[in-house]
Amino acid sequence: MVDSHTSLTFAQAFEDTEKELKNNLPPWEKASFSDKILIIVIKAIILFPVVVVLFIVAATYGIYIAFYAIPILRDNDDRPEVYYWHSDSERNAAEIRTFIILAVLTWNVFWLLFSLYKASWTDPGEIPKIPEWEILLEDSSESGTDKITIEKRKDGSLRTCNHCQLKKPDRCHHCKQCDRCNLKMDHHCNWIANCVGNYNYKYFFLVVFYGAFSLILFVATFWETVVVGLCDNDNSEFFMLFVVTVYALGILLAIAVVGFMLFHLWLIWNGYTTIEFCEKKRGKVANFAKSPYTQGTMNNYKEALGNNVWLWLLPFGYEKSKDSGLHFTTKNIN
Repeated sequence: MVDSHTSLTFAQAFEDTEKELKNNLPPWEKASFSDKILIIVIKAIILFPVVVVLFIVAATYGIYIAFYAIPILRDNDDRPEVYYWHSDSERNAAEIRTFIILAVLTWNVFWLLFSLYKASWTDPGEIPKIPEWEILLEDSSESGTDKITIEKRKDGSLRTCNHCQLKKPDRCHHCKQCDRCNLKMDHHCNWIANCVGNYNYKYFFLVVFYGAFSLILFVATFWETVVVGLCDNDNSEFFMLFVVTVYALGILLAIAVVGFMLFHLWLIWNGYTTIEFCEKKRGKVANFAKSPYTQGTMNNYKEALGNNVWLWLLPFGYEKSKDSGLHFTTKNIN
């Protein structure tokens, strides 16, 4: 059994190796053939979790259409009696219901994929390289930046990043995987191959939101396929094992994703990021028993999802000012 110290050592070794490879690789235009192969391999490893997400979405959607929607909608008189209707009105009602469910599911999947694209390709925000955030003196306690940031080191000094050589705004953190500081960093998400931060948090949340409701819809309706399959003696054991396994995995995935969505709804409600909750609230850091950045429930949701309430559930209307993520109002500090 590998102990925690060994696991940390392996993780650190992997990060160090990845960073060393990135630093030693030349730009694509100047890279040799072998270097280009290595660059492609590194990119493939980074994008692999995104490919897994796309596969899960496509597979679940395809299975739902093939094994739930099509059997109801096709004209076939040879159906298991337990599954379907015994009159034309029942049949029409079932078809209308299936069309509605399929339309809603397709809507969810479309916006899930579009939000995934936006979350992956939108820069979460970095510290601008301007005098305000540059480290000019070894002791910068008298700088103007120090007066407008509330987060300090344990010794009370200004937070700075040794890697980026810049002062750190409130809620900003350095990501080892991205090798940079990100504004209002929530966490690094391998499933979108990007950090979740100031400028792409909404898109990440919508991926989780539409994923959760798609899975709820799947679990709430696909059970019919399972019941019918189990009651139909013509189905093979392999087919039933496949259907039951898919449904069981759908339930487990739904529990995880819905729980994750509820967690982020709670974070937004209280004005936290994931890092602030995990490292500061749970760590009982001063001023974080209640988020010092909360501006009330409605304003917290507008900060996270945009000012236009009607666009909260669409990956649009999330424009932010150029200095967004650098300064935060803290009027509700106790």
